[in-house]
Formats: sequence, structure tokens, C-alpha cells
Amino acid sequence: MKDINRKIIERESYDVIVVGGGIAGVAAAVAAARGGAETLLIEKSVNLGGLATNGLISWYEPLCDGQGTQMVKGIAEELIKLCAKYSFDNIPKHWGGSGHNTPRNDRYSTFFSPTVFSAALDEFVTANGVKLRFDTLTTYPVMNGNLCEGVIAESCSGTEYFGAKVVIDATGDASVMYRAGMPTVEGKNYMTYVAHWCNMDGAKKLCDDADFSAFRQWMGIGSDMFGNGHPEGMKRISGTNADDITEYMLTGKACLLKKIKNMDKDSFDIMTLPFMPQLRTIRRLQGATDFNAVDGETYDDAIGNCGDFRPNGAGKHYQIPFGALYNEDFPNILAAGRVISAPQGDGWEIARVIPNCALTGEAAGKAAALYALSGYSFENIRSEHMDKIFV
Repeated sequence: MKDINRKIIERESYDVIVVGGGIAGVAAAVAAARGGAETLLIEKSVNLGGLATNGLISWYEPLCDGQGTQMVKGIAEELIKLCAKYSFDNIPKHWGGSGHNTPRNDRYSTFFSPTVFSAALDEFVTANGVKLRFDTLTTYPVMNGNLCEGVIAESCSGTEYFGAKVVIDATGDASVMYRAGMPTVEGKNYMTYVAHWCNMDGAKKLCDDADFSAFRQWMGIGSDMFGNGHPEGMKRISGTNADDITEYMLTGKACLLKKIKNMDKDSFDIMTLPFMPQLRTIRRLQGATDFNAVDGETYDDAIGNCGDFRPNGAGKHYQIPFGALYNEDFPNILAAGRVISAPQGDGWEIARVIPNCALTGEAAGKAAALYALSGYSFENIRSEHMDKIFV
């Protein structure tokens, strides 16, 4: 095999680099920039929002506990208002919704347009002073022992190196942390495939009541979150290699095609297919503290409070510890979103949804700015400065 010498282009350095432009990455980058840090957000696709937009999982899970108490605020609340600002929503009126569309339930949640939301996220991020790079795949962190000095990224510009004081892994698959040598754990996923579609019945209903939240429907193929409907004989996958992801996507589209072959082709349309695998739990950090989603459990280093989006979760209250966002042996890498230290089960299930991705992203961004600009270590933040990052 021939050796290939590839020139690495050294680019500018930043206080904070956020890898991954999903909801967690957006919140992290904006929080870091608001904290005064020069911040770069690197996204491998050409749209922000991750699973919420590219993945078509366009339901903003509740910010409340299901019993009238708001649990999550901060950037998470800014984003639910943003996803409802320029297109349809069905936020209940008592949570500030317009009342135009029928709510899913009485909780502070909404369906939204993933396409409009993604466009609005561009403006939100850039207006807050974040430098944004699309179509750029971060391949490896550059390590000096356990200290991360920056990242290597691939794009049509070539192989580039960006220096950083702090790196936030918001990839959804913990690829930065894994390649940095940090301890990580792989998850297991059922095959779930969601497309968006419309049909004649929905079009007639839309003309009658103008409820777009009911017109733009999800067509779910495969399993629900509990494994019901998982294709017989198909293994559960982590999604940490291309072969698994290819099998996952091919299976999903094949199942979709099988379903629509039996439908009247003149009665519907598939509006869009997902642009990424809709995996729930790929790989996550083993951090200083685990978030296990124990109702009523509190932490001295809590970054914020959250509820439970599931039907049986009404009234449950959780706190997420800052220790779930880092490993004490790696001084300048933080986790945000569904890659935090939340073991399989309730912890990972709660950590992975939109409001809590925004919550952990915001806390990570605030902590990164403190590290970069004030020199506070993560342990120092945890023991003395939690008031500065609590959401």
C-alpha cells in the first residue's frame, strides 16, 4: 500500500470549538460565544439541528413536568420559541402558543417544521457571533497527552487543523472523545425509520381547519422506543461504523418502500426522507459522575433541572450533574447532548431529547468559556462556580 502524504492546512485558532451542529452543539456554541469566547461550530452536513431537522424528529419534547411546572429554561426555551416563530406550531395557549393548531397534549411542547427551524438556526447561531463551518467533517482531535490542542477536519478545502483551548463534543456519537482516548460506552439501537408524508385526507383537513401540524405527518417504520416492530432477525446496532449505518439506512428505506407499494400512488406523497440515521443511543462518555435519571435525586454540581417526556413521566423531576459532561483525566474536552455520561436506560433516554440536549449544551458552552477566558478548571468550576453555568 502506498504512503499518501497529505498536506495539513493550519487554520485559525479559537477559544472554543464545538463539533456537531445538532441542538446540543447549537446551544453550546451560542452559550460559549455569549460568554465572550471566540467560538467555531463545525457541522458535517449543511444544515443545523441534527436529529430535530436532518433526522425529521420534529417534536420538541416538553420543557415542563406534565403537572404545570416548567423545568427547563434558558436556550432550550429560546429554541422552542424559535421553532414556532416562522412556521406552524401547536404549543398550548397556556404555555404561550397561538392556539391556532390543535396541541398534542397540554404540555409545553410542540411539533414544528424541521426545514424552517433549520434555516432559523443559521440566523440564531451567526447573530450570536459564532463562526460556522458547514460540510466539514471533524476526523480527529489533536492530543498532547490528555490535553486537546485542536481538531483535524476534512472538507472541500482540504485537510485542515483548527486550534482550540477547549473542545466540546456534540457529535451525537462521541467520536471526538472516543478518538481522544477517553473512556466511552456503546449503546444498542432498534431499527427505527421516520419519513414525513402527506395524503389527500390530510390535505382536505388542512383546507378545512388550516392545521399544518396535523398535515405534515410522520410515517414510522420499524421499532418504537421499546423495541416493538424491530425487524425479525436484525441485530441491534450501535451505529459506530459505516457498515452498520449503511445496513440501518438500507433496511429503513426498503421497509418504507414495501409499505408504500401497497398504497394508492395517487393518494399521498413522501415529503422528505431523513438525511441521517435516526439512532437514539450510539456512544457516550464515561464521566466523573453518571446521570441516571432518578426522580428527586439532587447534585451539588447540578447544571439544571428537567422533567420526563414519556407518557408515564408526568411529575418526575431530575437534575443533571456537571460531572456527567467531562472525565477528570481529560482537562479540556466537554460532552454535550446525548453523549454525556448517562448509562443505558432512563439516564440515556432522558438525556437524548431536545430540551435536555439544549440544557447540557448551554452548560457546556458556559463552562468552556470560563475555562478558556478565566482559566478555571472543570473541577474548579464544579466546586466553586456552579452559579455561573447553572441553566
